[in-house]
Amino acid sequence: MNVQKRVVFGIVFSILVVFSSFSQQKTKNVISKINNVIVFTEGAQITRNGKTTLESGKTELVFSGVSPRIDKQSLQVKGSGNFTILSVVHQNNFLKEQENRSEIEKLEASKKSLEQNKTTETNILAILQNEENILAKNQVIGGVNSGLKAIELKEAVDFHRQRLVDLIKQKTEINERVATIDSDLIKLNKQLKALNQSDEKATSDIVVTVSASSSVTNAKFEIDYYVFNAGWFSNYDLRVEDVNSPIDLLLKANIFQSSGEDWKDVNLSISSGNPTESGVSPTINPWFLNLNSRRSTGGSVQAYGQLIGNTVSGKISDSYGPLPGASVMVKGTSIGAQADFDGNYSIKVPHVNCELVFSYISMKSQIVQVRNNTINVVLEHDVAQLEAVVVTAYSRKKSRKKEEDEFKSQPLETSVNYQPTTITYDIDVPYTVLNDGKVYTAEIKKFNLPADYQYMAVPKLDKNAYLTAKITDWQDLNLFDGELNLFFEGAFLGKSLLDLQNASDTLEISLGKDKGIAIERKQLKEYKSKQFLSSNKTESRAFEIAVKNNKPYAVTITILDQFPISTTKEITVFDEEYNEGVMNEETKLVTWKLKLPSKSEKKLNLKYKVKSPKNASLILD
Repeated sequence: MNVQKRVVFGIVFSILVVFSSFSQQKTKNVISKINNVIVFTEGAQITRNGKTTLESGKTELVFSGVSPRIDKQSLQVKGSGNFTILSVVHQNNFLKEQENRSEIEKLEASKKSLEQNKTTETNILAILQNEENILAKNQVIGGVNSGLKAIELKEAVDFHRQRLVDLIKQKTEINERVATIDSDLIKLNKQLKALNQSDEKATSDIVVTVSASSSVTNAKFEIDYYVFNAGWFSNYDLRVEDVNSPIDLLLKANIFQSSGEDWKDVNLSISSGNPTESGVSPTINPWFLNLNSRRSTGGSVQAYGQLIGNTVSGKISDSYGPLPGASVMVKGTSIGAQADFDGNYSIKVPHVNCELVFSYISMKSQIVQVRNNTINVVLEHDVAQLEAVVVTAYSRKKSRKKEEDEFKSQPLETSVNYQPTTITYDIDVPYTVLNDGKVYTAEIKKFNLPADYQYMAVPKLDKNAYLTAKITDWQDLNLFDGELNLFFEGAFLGKSLLDLQNASDTLEISLGKDKGIAIERKQLKEYKSKQFLSSNKTESRAFEIAVKNNKPYAVTITILDQFPISTTKEITVFDEEYNEGVMNEETKLVTWKLKLPSKSEKKLNLKYKVKSPKNASLILD
């Protein structure tokens, strides 16, 4: 009996210990704030900080209001204090919604009020319609044996008619009010769409379970995680006063995010890195040759459509219409653009092998291969559910401090940090990027670059002179790929592209056409002739190229033309003349390099003869 009592006592004691341990675990909400954000070309690294007090035993700490779009593999929690982090859980929170901008809240309140007014008006309209139906069914109010006097019948008919007239007037007024409400609702919905209102309202919580042997008065926490639906792209303003002045180049970072949380007054950095790209180097396998082996047509061999030039444009929309503010980026680069109010976009691409990434708040991103100059996309709504995840974490005694090499540059104070594979610009003043998907443009750095300006023209194909700027030692400037907004002599010339991936030791930038240089190529009719001799014929051609500099200063210009090249012994090209030019014997390209003073003109001549069979049809002009 004593043994049984001891067994029962042991079981009861164990249960009490278990319940006691459960009762010791407490739940506590902790306020945290986003302090640091590193924005990559795709996604962003977020650092939150928070502090609290801890009692002895186990405590479940809840950090709420966190982005619901966390990469579960990236979540890390670090602590500073005399405690141990036991586990970290990320979970959805559909009860706590994301904060809306005050402007959006006002518009949503107006929309709700209009919808309520429309419901009221529609209900009144239904009542009036029902009354009209009742009157229509009771038109026969008297007859031969009804006993109604004539005056009574007239009064009844007049009442019936007047009531129908009143009903029609009331219905007309209500329909007009409903039409006005519908018009206002359309405007509000467009404005909410322009503000990139998100359908995703949920937030998420990070639940951290800690254990402390004694109370802690100042427990500090740092939470790091990677979020989707964020990024940046670069573009530049390039200004040239004249060909005797250096280039003014302004680097701008266009930052956007719809991650589910606002970045208010944070330490913001932009990085050339992209965590979504594979960091594994390729491997090469032995190459074996076999008889009758065929070249593989799969894998890397692709066929591309017609792409003329390097500009791609189109419209970004969803099933309801255009998506103003949607972003498009050249995958793997910092080249990007944004759709206008009608969803239209235009972007420069470096080459035909590009892929464009289209994205918009609460939408699934879409990747499209560049095959032609027009690409229209319809994005789908993202309804993916997030899963909770447990992540291993560790504690630490001291908080980490970021070491920075600071220097001032206009228009923003920034610091450049060099990583093994990336470049990061740290903005040294607090910066805000709201959770609205809009593009926030930060002017990062201004460069004043000496350049060698040269004009180039191929008058056989285009009578315009194109200005190019050549920049040496550009590798030390920490530039990114991006579109260029060109300004020359105070006028906007259009857009070009800074493609660093295909640049050589000298960075050559095309600045577009210059109407200040007039070029004309014409055929000299007096030299055009055709002579027949037995079974052959000889044709002569001569061209004059007139180049005039109408600018107030001297310019250097390169003119290109060509002679035809025979591919058969039956055709002979001879008597080639090109005054002051240089000809490449292999390609038959003729180059003239001219130094033209202001208001001066230079004429160049190109002459040749072609001998061919009498019946041959050749294009010689």
